[in-house]
Parts: sequence; C-alpha cells; structure tokens
Amino acid sequence: MKTFSQSDLDEIDKLWRSVPADHMWAGWSAAGAEPEEVWLYRTRAHWRKFPLRKTDDGFALFDEKDRPVAEAASLDDLLTAVESIPALAASEAAKG
Repeated sequence: MKTFSQSDLDEIDKLWRSVPADHMWAGWSAAGAEPEEVWLYRTRAHWRKFPLRKTDDGFALFDEKDRPVAEAASLDDLLTAVESIPALAASEAAKG
C-alpha cells in the first residue's frame, strides 16, 4: 500500500479546517508518521468512519465494509468526494 507523507497529512488537515463547523466532514485521524490509511469521519452519516487510501490515480474512500465509495484525483478533489457519499438513511432508502 502507498503511504501518506507529512505534506499529504498537512493538506488533509488544511482542507478539513477550511470547511464550516456544521459541515458533514466531522474530522479525520491517522496513526504513525507515514500511515497507509487515514480515517475521515462524517456527522450526517451517523458518525461513519471512511478509510482513505492512496492509489496509483489519487485517493480512494472506502466504507465500513471496505467497499470503495468515492475516488479523488487529488486532495483538492477530496472534499467533493466526501460530500458525494450519501448518508446512511439515504443509502438504506435506495436499497429499499
């Protein structure tokens, strides 16, 4: 797996700090100096945790069952990818 550099983590933090306090992206976390995975958290989806991983083409977000749910070519596109994932209630209604 590819690892996140300190500059990647700094950019993720900068993006997160740029959103309003009531935005769906509630936070993020990572473990280690060069983690293979960063976790993004959303409030409007009942505190879902989305693993973010680097890919050959950019970045990919996964759900709690490790299924890909969104991709971003760059960290600048990450915010749009986070916003594009439906909340749990919406995704459950679509299955119905």
